[in-house]
Amino acid sequence: MLREMLGVLYGCMIWQGLRLRFGIGGRTVVLALVGDNKRLDFFARVHLKDFMDRKCARTAVILYTYREKRSGKESEGKKPDWKRHLAGDSIYARVHHMSAGNMEYLYDYYSFYKCSDKLVFTYTDQPADNRLGRILRETEITEEEAVCLGLYRLKEVPIWNRRKRLVHEDKSL
Repeated sequence: MLREMLGVLYGCMIWQGLRLRFGIGGRTVVLALVGDNKRLDFFARVHLKDFMDRKCARTAVILYTYREKRSGKESEGKKPDWKRHLAGDSIYARVHHMSAGNMEYLYDYYSFYKCSDKLVFTYTDQPADNRLGRILRETEITEEEAVCLGLYRLKEVPIWNRRKRLVHEDKSL
């Protein structure tokens, strides 16, 4: 019990640090990509602009836990190039890497006290009562529908550039 309470307090400190560092306020959405499902994370980035429009936000902060595979000179101190995965060039998004442990502490704090309605996590099987992973495995709901209707709570799945979809339809995800 004490360990969980300290975890929540540590998550609160992480959230306050992120708020100060990135200026998170009423006009900023925060997307936490945990890497459980790469396609879910991809569609979360694609439909980020629609979520920002719904929440009347101007900026976005993308937190991620995994490292993208890069080779040679590209891997030296560069952040992932997710600009091409964001819907539209008009999005101002800051990208920040976070350890998986810190992401879990932040999620524990968010579960204890919903610090912002503009903070979204892409966990599929964590915590135990999260049914998103089971729904994706056992039903015909796609990751895109889960992002738009479940995570972002949009009224419909917006139509986006089909050319980007064709580029992404590789089997690596």
